Amino acid sequence: MATIMDGKALSLKLKEQMKQRIAQLKQQGINPKLVVVLVGDNSASQVYVRNKHKSCGEVGIESEVITMPEQTTQQELLEVVERLNQDETVDGILVQLPLPKQIDEKTVLRSILPEKDVDGFHPVNVGLLSIGDECFAPATPSGIIAMFQEYGIDIAGKNCVVIGRSNIVGKPVAQMLLQKDNPGNCTVTVCHSATEDLPRQCRRADILIAAI
Repeated sequence: MATIMDGKALSLKLKEQMKQRIAQLKQQGINPKLVVVLVGDNSASQVYVRNKHKSCGEVGIESEVITMPEQTTQQELLEVVERLNQDETVDGILVQLPLPKQIDEKTVLRSILPEKDVDGFHPVNVGLLSIGDECFAPATPSGIIAMFQEYGIDIAGKNCVVIGRSNIVGKPVAQMLLQKDNPGNCTVTVCHSATEDLPRQCRRADILIAAI
C-alpha cells in the first residue's frame, strides 16, 4: 500500500521544533536575524519572500526585507550585501533569485559571507556539501532528505535518478543522496536535457526526483 508523504505536516512539525530552539537561544541572549534582499518586481519572488518573512515570524526569528528597484545596479546591490556582512546583528543573508539582467548572480552570491549564506549557494558551502562537511545546504534538497527521515524510508543502496542539474536543487540533492549519512548511500544518476533515452533511466529508478 502506498504511503503519501505529507510535506505540509512535516513543515508544521519542523517549525514547532525550530520555535523551541529559537526560544532557547533567546534565553541565552541570542536573537537570530535574517535579512532578505529583493531586487525588482518579479511576482513569484515577492510571494517567496513574503512566505519566508511569515515563517520567520512564526518561529520567532527576527526578519527584515530590503526591497530594491528593478534598475538597481550590481554595485548598489553589492554595497547592501557588504553592509549586511559587516552588521553583527544579522545572522543570515538571502538575496532572492532571479536578479535583473544587469546583475551577475554569481558575483552577488559570492559576495555573501559563507557563514551568513543561508541559501547555501556560496562556493565554500557548495564545496563543504560535496565533501560531506557541516554547512548551509539549499532548502529544497534539505526538505527532500527531511521527508525520507520523517517517514523512515531506507534509501541506502537504492538506485536514485535525479532529473535536473541545477545548482539550486539537482546537484545538491544528488550530493546529499551520495553521502554516507542516513538517509544517503544511494547510487545516483543525474539526468538532464542531453540525457539519451530519459524514460529508460526513469524506469530503472528505485527513487525518482524531478528537479526541473
